[in-house]
Amino acid sequence: GAAYGAASTAIAQLATTPLDVVRNRIMAEKSQESSSYVDNFVDIAKTEGVVGLFAGATPRFGKALLSGAVQFAAYEETKQTIGRFFDRRR
Repeated sequence: GAAYGAASTAIAQLATTPLDVVRNRIMAEKSQESSSYVDNFVDIAKTEGVVGLFAGATPRFGKALLSGAVQFAAYEETKQTIGRFFDRRR
């Protein structure tokens, strides 16, 4: 369970990194001029390339591996422990 949890969380984080980069850039903008999400996405892609869209992907990926493994391992262990508890009560 932990390995699958780590992998699935890491893949999800990697896939959504460009979306988070654009969202964070929009929130950090100082100007009141509001441009669309798509416009910001295209602007980052044009000026910084794919590397700009994946800024911060390495630490997010590492965190996802660890947190995914811990979360899914804890879930599986808890599920088994509770199952054994209720099996004994029957």
